Amino acid sequence: MDIRLLGEVEIESAGTIFALPRSAERCVLATLALNVGRVVPLGTFVDHIWGSRTPTKAEESVATYVRAVRRMIERAGGTRDCLPNRRLDGYRLDVTPSAIDHRRFVDLSATARRLIRQESFPQAIGTFEQALALWRGEALTNVNSQWAESVRYRLRQDRLDVTCELLDLLLRVGAHADVAARAADLVQEEPSERSISLALRGLAGSGQRATIPSFMMRAAARMREASGVRPSAQIVALARKLADSEEVDKIALERPRVAESSGVITITAVNSKNVYQAGGDQYFID
Repeated sequence: MDIRLLGEVEIESAGTIFALPRSAERCVLATLALNVGRVVPLGTFVDHIWGSRTPTKAEESVATYVRAVRRMIERAGGTRDCLPNRRLDGYRLDVTPSAIDHRRFVDLSATARRLIRQESFPQAIGTFEQALALWRGEALTNVNSQWAESVRYRLRQDRLDVTCELLDLLLRVGAHADVAARAADLVQEEPSERSISLALRGLAGSGQRATIPSFMMRAAARMREASGVRPSAQIVALARKLADSEEVDKIALERPRVAESSGVITITAVNSKNVYQAGGDQYFID
């Protein structure tokens, strides 16, 4: 039996998917799985399902959802002991932690980091790949609640961190072309300074320096679309250095809007280009 959170919340057993029909039931399963082996208080379930909009008889509804989860676990080959009756004002999921994909992701990532410290790089790469292969999409995709949204964000960052650690390791072993392709895809999915830096290093190391200016144009546009910011002065300087070209400065010719609350703008000189700073961010200007 495999309890899966890294995608749609569901249970898989012997190739068969067991899906809970209601979002609240899936929320209960996700809450239990993320706290495997620990008693989860009733109030936690209420908060995770409804947030501040608690209905009447909420605890009775939670008990109904727990029974539905227990029945699904039994259908998937588990026993009633996997989810005992209410105790200590809450419920506890008693399964082997490795039966939960998120726990395997965490454990595999920790193993890969230990292998890096031992300089067992090929094994570390393979272990990171195994960890990332557990993901089937956005975590808790079919759970609709404020709590689930916050968990999705946290787990998305965990996945991004592991992906960047893998790409950084691939650079260390000389797989620059692979990093260039995978980091470029990552920039489109989750644009960040870290993913852009990895892509730049991959492009430079694989003999694709001439493509860096056009890549930076796309990366800057994606950052603006995703978060309203643009690459920092440090990233632009890195791109210029690796491309051996000042064309990358085109990404910052247009001065972005500065909110009134962003504070005093200061002008400094960086690499013969002016930079203005507002709210901790730096941008190139003419």
